Amino acid sequence: MWLLTLQCILVASDLGERSLLAVRTAARLAHLADARLHLLHVAADAEPTGGSATLREQARSVAGIAPVATARVVVGSPAAAIVEQAMGLGADVIVFGPHRPDREGGGRLGSTAVDVIQTAPCPCLIAAGDLHLPLDRVIVPTDTSEAARGAVAVGLSWASALRPPGGEAELVVLHVLTGEAGPGAEARLRSDVDRAREMAGGAARVRVREVLAEAPEPAAEILRRAGDPGTDLLVMGTHGHTGESDRLGSVSSAVARAALKPLLLVPPDVRRARADA
Repeated sequence: MWLLTLQCILVASDLGERSLLAVRTAARLAHLADARLHLLHVAADAEPTGGSATLREQARSVAGIAPVATARVVVGSPAAAIVEQAMGLGADVIVFGPHRPDREGGGRLGSTAVDVIQTAPCPCLIAAGDLHLPLDRVIVPTDTSEAARGAVAVGLSWASALRPPGGEAELVVLHVLTGEAGPGAEARLRSDVDRAREMAGGAARVRVREVLAEAPEPAAEILRRAGDPGTDLLVMGTHGHTGESDRLGSVSSAVARAALKPLLLVPPDVRRARADA
């Protein structure tokens, strides 16, 4: 099985207070996984006054948790530059700050984060809340699609790589049934879970559990279960739609907008590779 090894972490910082949570989350990941930590700010037109100093200050703020290998400010197209840096560094994850509040009292991902998630060479972690480490429980919502199967593989890798030292983590594969679900949904879920258990084997030290739930709105049910204090991380695949409103997939977009727990989004190319691994 192709288990994830977190060796390189890239934080995309906007230099604001929201990005501090992303930097702290990434530093704790780097400490637990003994990974290299890189900070990056991309300015669209010109480097902001004091931008480099602010980024260095963010690096100093987590020096007691994990050393920062590089802290760079570059000028260019933000999404393209972040993806280019991630590819050049061989990043295993890109970390973004939490969603931005909107007028309706919820949140939204910034356009740069959405653009990056479409083409990133690695999963993208939205630090929507404090990430409890080590990971005790990871939830992967699934609709038994290819995108979901790839997300299950990534979730399994994270649960294994970041489980309690000497202990086990739990992977919950959640399938929410609506009125439109066919009679074979339970069989497809069991097939996906059996495949995950086979992939995990004994070395992964991950317990895989299936949950079949009935609810009219999948996103609301996913968020309800993610609110359980025992849940540390949500992992979801994206569908790569081209429409502005659903480029992550309608359910992933709704969850990303309202999630209060860290959310790991698996881009199309990454989840295809994981699903085939």
